[in-house]
Amino acid sequence: MIRSLKNTRTLLVSICCIVALFCALPSTAAAASDTLSPAEVVEIDRDLNGTVIEFEGEAIGEALHADATHKWVNVLGDGMAVGVYVASDSADLVGTFGDHRHDGDIVRVSGTINVACDEHAGEFDVHAERFEIISQGEVRETPIQPWKAVVGLLGVAVFLVEWRFYGRLKERNLA
Repeated sequence: MIRSLKNTRTLLVSICCIVALFCALPSTAAAASDTLSPAEVVEIDRDLNGTVIEFEGEAIGEALHADATHKWVNVLGDGMAVGVYVASDSADLVGTFGDHRHDGDIVRVSGTINVACDEHAGEFDVHAERFEIISQGEVRETPIQPWKAVVGLLGVAVFLVEWRFYGRLKERNLA
């Protein structure tokens, strides 16, 4: 009985030491890179308001005029976009913005995160201190898929048959 209690206690101490070791190790995501995605920026801890962060993503849409010396550039990544307030000369470096026909330039932004920006009506944004192009955008290749035309034509045919059927049914009810 005493021997089994010692073994149980030794096992519990060993498990606790292993768990403590894993908790003390830095996460692989943090160790691999301090660069965030726009989705991680959106979900960032609100206590980090006013701190400098770095993230990468695709420049999308177009550069929008903000004021005399700045523009807004939307940066997309992991399905979420962040508005970046950037100097006009830096925003003008973007050669291709992402849209349905293009993959936009990949940019790296380093700047101050504002959860509720006083300058911009309480909006969530990042004021860029550094804005650089990582890779150039390109035309998106979208091959023609004939099966979609076939499905569309079948849909139109079904509609016409149903419409004709409805017309005959309506005539019968009126007579």
